[in-house]
Amino acid sequence: MEFARIPSVTARRALFPLMDEDITAMLIADDATAEAAELDSLIAEELGPDFAEIDALVDQAERDFAAAEQVESFRVSRELTDQVRARRAARRAARESLRSLPGRFDTAGEVAA
Repeated sequence: MEFARIPSVTARRALFPLMDEDITAMLIADDATAEAAELDSLIAEELGPDFAEIDALVDQAERDFAAAEQVESFRVSRELTDQVRARRAARRAARESLRSLPGRFDTAGEVAA
């Protein structure tokens, strides 16, 4: 049920953030950022500011890697979609060229009506 239809406009607007992968990914990233900030403050209190700074840098690097992975996965899926689209266009062109040919050929080499 990848392409479910939601007839109600109000329901569609309410459910859109849950259905869009990019919005869902951003909400998850925001939650992770808030959790990381909370953990950083606890680490700063317990272990000191130097360790907290290192931990914040590691968290930032992990978020950057996750964002780059999301962009790359979109690019790869887009390339696959483009290949499928090109294959379909070639099939359509071949079909149209076959349709433009006459219906049947006589054995003598002349076109039959």
